[in-house]
Amino acid sequence: MRKTAAAMGAMILLVGGLRVVRAHEANLPAGPIQDRHELMEGIGKNAKIIGDSLKAGGAGDRLKIGDAALKIQTSAAKIAPLFPPGSTDPKSRAKPEIWTHWDKFQENAKKLEATSGELANAAQSGGDVKTAADTMFGACKSCHDEFRVPEKKGKK
Repeated sequence: MRKTAAAMGAMILLVGGLRVVRAHEANLPAGPIQDRHELMEGIGKNAKIIGDSLKAGGAGDRLKIGDAALKIQTSAAKIAPLFPPGSTDPKSRAKPEIWTHWDKFQENAKKLEATSGELANAAQSGGDVKTAADTMFGACKSCHDEFRVPEKKGKK
């Protein structure tokens, strides 16, 4: 029992340490700005899994697509609370329009949640994965176009 508790404590410290390192690398302040950056990075990684799987051919690996889409759906439900009023920083790519057009921003987050769920369902049921993925990626693009500052050239 003590070994298990010690191992879990070590894991918590390790994960906490990795989070601090990532925040340092991104040079973002702790709190909602850092948390939403990490959430969006996770969504991006799962979107890449979906895109790569589709590029591999046909409907791709439905199991991978479905799993990644469910992770995006879960993450999308957490987006809006990570944008409290006043949570701005010059290093953040969040546009001020998020807070001046809050209803539209929340609508976009809910659309991502819904469309990623539809993609997961299509992957699990043998449905049209390509169309569902295109719809989900369209939800991402729509929100990014309106509410995210474009990445500077020469960066990631």
